[in-house]
Amino acid sequence: MPKSNAFKLAELIRGIQFDVDNDKIVTQKKVETKNTKRESATRTSTAAFSLDTFAKADYRAARYIVVMSKGTDYHSTEVMLVHDGTTVTLTQYGTLKSTSLATFDADISGDDVRLRVTPASNASTSIKFDRTVVDA
Repeated sequence: MPKSNAFKLAELIRGIQFDVDNDKIVTQKKVETKNTKRESATRTSTAAFSLDTFAKADYRAARYIVVMSKGTDYHSTEVMLVHDGTTVTLTQYGTLKSTSLATFDADISGDDVRLRVTPASNASTSIKFDRTVVDA
């Protein structure tokens, strides 16, 4: 059964509180805006794939915090990218890992900027990310 707008509003209000001591609004749930995104993927192949895409006309830069795991192996890194409408420049930093689980690249395909990931193993690899984009 679809949720009514009144129900959605009640759920929103229930999750928001005002922190009087620190003079700010806090929430119990992760809040997403048009500039943030949180997703995950699982892969069982070493083929490159697009972990995320965004419209090149809407956003100029993006920052990703990526966390990957395969069994007891882990790999976490931060990826920053910026584009000029034709070329994407990418840097990766803050990498912590027990084993390298993937490599990263970025490109432009049509109207979209793509963050490309190539897993290092055919074994099931879980990939989660938080993204923040900056308007063009």
